[in-house]
Amino acid sequence: MSHPINAFMPAVFVPVQDLKRAIEWYANLFQRPIVPQPDQDTHGIYIFALEETEIILDKNTWGSPPTVMFDAHDIHAAHQFCEQRPHTVLTEAFTDEYISVFNVNSHMVCKANRDLGPKPARPANACLRKISRILAHTDDIEDTTAWYEAFVGKSAGSDPLFGDLPAILMDRGPHLLIDDNRLSHSQSKYFEQLQVETRTNPIMIIETPNLGAALDHVRSVGGLVREGIEKRVGVTCFEFQDPDGNGYLVVEEVDKTAQ
Repeated sequence: MSHPINAFMPAVFVPVQDLKRAIEWYANLFQRPIVPQPDQDTHGIYIFALEETEIILDKNTWGSPPTVMFDAHDIHAAHQFCEQRPHTVLTEAFTDEYISVFNVNSHMVCKANRDLGPKPARPANACLRKISRILAHTDDIEDTTAWYEAFVGKSAGSDPLFGDLPAILMDRGPHLLIDDNRLSHSQSKYFEQLQVETRTNPIMIIETPNLGAALDHVRSVGGLVREGIEKRVGVTCFEFQDPDGNGYLVVEEVDKTAQ
């Protein structure tokens, strides 16, 4: 019997305070035209379809941590599985014509109920090529690694590109990198709505063919860069934040055979 939750993260919900402002800012960041979307007004979200994984700007989750979506092929089996695993939050499954979905901790598990056809995804832009890793932040790396291994039904290995931190290779899209702050160098934040304190930045790692050009581009659109280009766990990188404080780590892309 196959595992009910797939090793694939099709989207990340990024909390924003002002959706219109955020759409304009990310359109400049990714050098995309702004195209009106149905969900923009009805659901308060806007989707940037990148390669494999979408960045979904979400004004409804402002005041909460980012939410990573995992794919599932059987929503009821996935929910039953999560009931038996350690969790702090588990919602009931919601189903409509298009999707079946529930939340567990800071994750969403989703199954598409209708084939909407191929999505017009493309690289972010010439400077910011693709999302290569999505981060799971923790103070207990062994416990968190074991939780995610059970969650997606795959074993973790050491990621040689990022200081041998534990990583779970996904079947599609960016891989999951588990970080105990050796890479992130970030402060924890208290989320009053959830009564929880946790680290959330950087949310993900984005690859670029030219780190200097990417840094110039991010600064030109108003991204907050505190340190500039630096070394973390042996990798050359820089971190930036959007106007709402959501953080991203940018690294130079490597040979695909090394990933």
